[in-house]
Amino acid sequence: MNELHSLEAEHGVLGAMLRQPHLIDVISDNLASDAFAWEDNADLYRLILELHADGQPVDVITLSDRRSELPSGTRTLAYAGEIQANTPSVANAKSYAQIIRDRAICRQLAAAAERINEVAHERADIEDKISLAQSIVLGLDATGSDGECQMIGDILAEHIEILQERLDRFENGIVMDGLGSGIPDLDKYTQGLKAGQMIVVAGRPAMGKTTLAMNVAADVAINQRRPVLVVSLEMTKTQLMDRLLAAVGGIPLPSLKTGECASDYSAELAAATLRLRDAPICVSDVPVMTMPRIRSIARRQAHRMGGLGLVVIDYLGLMEGEGKGRTEDVTAMSRQIKLLARELECPVIVLSQLNRGCESRPDKRPVLSDLRESGAIEQDADIVMFVYRDEVYHPNTQDKGIGEILIRKNRDGEIGIVPTVFQGDRSRFMPLANRSRQDNVVQVNF
Repeated sequence: MNELHSLEAEHGVLGAMLRQPHLIDVISDNLASDAFAWEDNADLYRLILELHADGQPVDVITLSDRRSELPSGTRTLAYAGEIQANTPSVANAKSYAQIIRDRAICRQLAAAAERINEVAHERADIEDKISLAQSIVLGLDATGSDGECQMIGDILAEHIEILQERLDRFENGIVMDGLGSGIPDLDKYTQGLKAGQMIVVAGRPAMGKTTLAMNVAADVAINQRRPVLVVSLEMTKTQLMDRLLAAVGGIPLPSLKTGECASDYSAELAAATLRLRDAPICVSDVPVMTMPRIRSIARRQAHRMGGLGLVVIDYLGLMEGEGKGRTEDVTAMSRQIKLLARELECPVIVLSQLNRGCESRPDKRPVLSDLRESGAIEQDADIVMFVYRDEVYHPNTQDKGIGEILIRKNRDGEIGIVPTVFQGDRSRFMPLANRSRQDNVVQVNF
């Protein structure tokens, strides 16, 4: 059985630093004092770093002059002198430091196991227990301090490989480095939905937020074969399935709900069923959901499906917070959604409602300040796009059947407006190929 500490390794590191002070910077760059199991060793390590940071020479005399006793009451001069005398070689100092780090992580694991055991015996909902247990394990730090800072030259060396990948895609006619949305004009602005991005899709009621999000989810799962998780707090899985069948098969939604599609659109229904049957889409339609529970579900599905390509949360306004006030709760949830995107290394689309501010303006197209409940949504999001259909406010508009995707924030690209064809009865947005305002003729690329 492996021990959770190594007195020999700790003495080896301290002795190496005393014998060869130039090793202090090399070792301390990736070794924290709390990695030491014995307090006297941790205190002596901190003392060495203090003297070094002050530009003072480091030896047993200067250490004892700075602090005569260690926490246990042992004389600093005697303890440091004994360690230095018993360190015959400094050649393996970095290996000793690695042993100290590894044993510290093992102690963290043991402590985490004890805490998880306590959680298991607490009175709480099982989903909350699982979420807390996952957060305890994911909170373990196995990186040391290696990843905190990098020299620009090292970053450039890695970035050259990224530039080469982009060149290869360009030469092969591939312009995106993320997931496609199924709407080419939208992809020109986003260059694809990328890992770690938080994408907000917002709009007033009945504009088509869920429709757009589910269209993107279907394209990612069916055409790009990437696993998708949909967390729906508003619609049941039956309602979502109706929308997916309508969008994928081009079937009128009313005929799906009445059952007429089985005879009137049998071929389209069969084709849509085949395309969706093996699509890597999983749906959670639990109506009461907190952000910790969503993170727990996402982690499990990522493990089961070998990673996630996309997460869709519909919608932010129905999520429960911690009861600290709605603005503060939404701020916390927004931040957690962004962290979830980074943790799972996939884009997360979150739907959001708008306040009524846009309805009091002559031009009712929404702007960023119309986002409801918290400015943190705008701050945390990488992309904010609004869904707008002029016919909702003006039934006789010449833009009837047109849906606009207003890109109001795009951290990695330009903002703009993407016109699309909105087919509400088939629950889908379609690319707009060519539109003549004079005769209101719409041509669609399928």
